[in-house]
Amino acid sequence: MLFLRHPAWLWLKKHAKHLLPPVDPALQARFDEGHAFEPYAEMLFPNLVRLGFSNFAGYQSLPSLTLEKWRSGASAVAQGRYADGSITCISDIVSRSGDGYVLTEIKSSTSAKPEHTFDVAFQRVVLEAAGFPVTRCDVAHVNRDYLKAGEIDSQKLVTITDITEDVVDQIDNTRAWIEQALRVVASDTMPDPAPERARLKSYDEWLEIRDKLDPPLSQDSIHRLPFINAEKATLLIKAGIITIDAIEDPSVLGKSTRRYLSARTLGTRTVEKNALDRFLGEIAYPVYYLDYETSQGLLPPWDGTRPYQQVPFQYSLHFQLEPGGEVEHREYLHRDESNPMPALLERLREDVSDLGSVLVWYEPFEKSRNNEMADAFPEHATFLNNLNARVVDLMKPFSDEIINDPAFKGSASIKAVLPALLPELSYDDLDIQEGSSASRLWKDVTLTNPAAPDRAKVYADLVAYCTRDTWAMVAIHKALQAI
Repeated sequence: MLFLRHPAWLWLKKHAKHLLPPVDPALQARFDEGHAFEPYAEMLFPNLVRLGFSNFAGYQSLPSLTLEKWRSGASAVAQGRYADGSITCISDIVSRSGDGYVLTEIKSSTSAKPEHTFDVAFQRVVLEAAGFPVTRCDVAHVNRDYLKAGEIDSQKLVTITDITEDVVDQIDNTRAWIEQALRVVASDTMPDPAPERARLKSYDEWLEIRDKLDPPLSQDSIHRLPFINAEKATLLIKAGIITIDAIEDPSVLGKSTRRYLSARTLGTRTVEKNALDRFLGEIAYPVYYLDYETSQGLLPPWDGTRPYQQVPFQYSLHFQLEPGGEVEHREYLHRDESNPMPALLERLREDVSDLGSVLVWYEPFEKSRNNEMADAFPEHATFLNNLNARVVDLMKPFSDEIINDPAFKGSASIKAVLPALLPELSYDDLDIQEGSSASRLWKDVTLTNPAAPDRAKVYADLVAYCTRDTWAMVAIHKALQAI
């Protein structure tokens, strides 16, 4: 899979591992969730024999142990290792089916994806070379529509998708890729590290690695463009364009990249004053600046929630009752293992009146959370529907290019806009600086490890981060009014 993402990635893994980034806490959390899902998929296979290894000696002996279990009459084996010459794999589940075997790959996604086909095709090549003819290939993944009610039901949580036809279509390609990958591993020379060769949506991740290689990419490389991807970069390179200044027709690029190039060409901030005034005229007092922080997980922790549902556990609310009036602040942070939504909604109803505008940044997020909470708690539906009807998206002037600035780098996110519009404000002084960390840390100290010694500090950091989000909206709104 590293080879398919980029041939040079595999070479670095074998010859210069120190140049690859370490697993960060966010990625480790995703790995942990995937491992937590495996037992539920395994429950679908009666009499499953689970193997695995804990050290290198165990890894080396795993193929013989796997064969021993099959010869002893096993009907299904999890985490067995199969090998043929230079290729080997550890398969999530292999089960008997008539005269052949079913290969089941466990994935923590909510659907079977193209990259799963490549992964399973490699395993099928190995299994069949090792003497295990595969009759069907499945992906066991998460059922996004599963609604928790009591103990988690593995039969309802796990969905099996048959990808046999897709795998068969890739077998010849896979055998060819295996030969190419083995040549890469054996070579003393790294393959061409050109970023446009990155595949399987790995372009951005490869760029981070590519920047560590010598020589580094030039600062005017097209790969430095915001929101560029491998496909768009390839189109430019095929047209003979390798530097940003050489781009004359940006129409092949995405909207955000074109937004950046437009601002870069003008070289200064632009404002469509009439459009901005119309937008500001839609905002009615009292004004509430609202931001949710949410937790999501593969395994829904509370009844009535679904896998990967974004459950609000915190909000920050700044508000101003009249133009020029005092800006006040309210906040809520859930601090125990119970479902946070009921208590959060009770507090929010106390803090927000039925009048005025509710300013958010990227309205689909807050509105979706309100809709989900209205469905789950119908007693609050009227309040939440009214809240959504009053939402004004403060991101709109930036996403619609009513205001554009080269410093935004094509982005309309609050993290891009704030330091460009108000350099005195930033997130740099905070220990939590983005939403995914907030979600992960809250879940860790509240649900996973409530006795964590840093729990109080994490809660203080969460309050500081969420408060900064809404204070940033207050400051940006004020700056827009002054333009």
